[in-house]
Amino acid sequence: MRDNKLYTPVGVRDMLFKECDNKRNITHKIGEIFRCFGYEQVETPTFEYMEVFSDEKLGGTKPKEMFRFFDRDGSTLALRTDMTPPIARIASTNFSDKKGEAMRFCYFGNTFRYNEQYQGKQREFYQAGVELLGIDSADADGEVLAVAINSLLEAGLSDFRIIVGNVAFFKGILEETGLSEEICKELQMRIAYRDYVCAEKIVTEHDMPENIRQLFIELPKLVGTLEVLAYAKRLTKNRTAKRAISRLQDLYHILRCYHIEEYVTFDLGMVGQLNYYTGIIFRGYVDDSGYSILSGGRYDNLVAQYGTDMPAVGMALKLNEVLFAIQKQCVVIEEKKVKTLVAFMEEGRQKAIEIANIYRRSGMYVEMSLLGDDVAKNMAYAQSKQMSHVLYFMDSENMKVISLADEMGGFTAEIAVSELILPNVEEE
Repeated sequence: MRDNKLYTPVGVRDMLFKECDNKRNITHKIGEIFRCFGYEQVETPTFEYMEVFSDEKLGGTKPKEMFRFFDRDGSTLALRTDMTPPIARIASTNFSDKKGEAMRFCYFGNTFRYNEQYQGKQREFYQAGVELLGIDSADADGEVLAVAINSLLEAGLSDFRIIVGNVAFFKGILEETGLSEEICKELQMRIAYRDYVCAEKIVTEHDMPENIRQLFIELPKLVGTLEVLAYAKRLTKNRTAKRAISRLQDLYHILRCYHIEEYVTFDLGMVGQLNYYTGIIFRGYVDDSGYSILSGGRYDNLVAQYGTDMPAVGMALKLNEVLFAIQKQCVVIEEKKVKTLVAFMEEGRQKAIEIANIYRRSGMYVEMSLLGDDVAKNMAYAQSKQMSHVLYFMDSENMKVISLADEMGGFTAEIAVSELILPNVEEE
């Protein structure tokens, strides 16, 4: 019988030293970008009442995709499946008096989803993201995209692409077809799954304006920048669709102001969840990967489900995928690790600890030896951890400085403790 104490459940995994260091480093860098743009961090519970995540009218998480359990009062709780609904709840319950103002939230946290068809997919995801609530404008959309792109650049990625669409455009051209709701849903599904052969079959078999039929047939080609937007705008007479195109055109000019337009491509065939997103929708990809590293969009109807009607736009970075992309693109991440081992004889313990504390207060990474006073053993340990120096305190006045990374093969120098060069730090 397998001993489950030795294994992790399906869909979750351990992260060891180097990967944890990379995660912490990237999280810090992205967090600084969030703060530079004025986003303030919030934390939401790891589990909440199931209803927070399961509003199916807006494409909420299906109950079968949640990790659910019961509290002692019989209420159904669920591990967090998405970071946006809890923030919508926070905005509605704590900031309803700020309606009409720009509210900027950011977050870091794990989400959990149960994938029935596992196929190697993870069930625990680490995310970072921002939500901009209270403002409905192309400038707000552009800011969120700017935060997303600058976060990826700060993480070290350069070879990526953000694909942007607008679900209002798709809703508009669906209205212009004049087709029944059932057929429109079928057409939406085919487009969402990029099944353009079946989509073309549907539009050729049913009566609709010729310009709209042509638009659906050409939808796979409507990918690009301003020229594509202008062409699509000429093909539709629907006001909703035309306004959506105008919004994307305004967005492009705003992105140019940020000098990030080179990372963005418009795709008018991007559908997403029409009952959740209300405006722009976007996903980020790196080469050689079919998985998105970020996603987001405008969801103006969500916060109202928690009691206060206000517009909102946001994005989420999938940090597991970002870390994987960094590894594939061979991005060098600065490692902050211990370079100095402090060892000592019993007579030098107090001075060794004092000196180590001075170095730490200056920002250096220093490890105290727990191997006793055997010099050879301490050197071997330091080399195994790829450290560069051993400071060996024989007593409170005398010590050895042992270099392990010198070009000449290392050296050992006996000096007085008073000769040791120490950083300037303020005494507490």
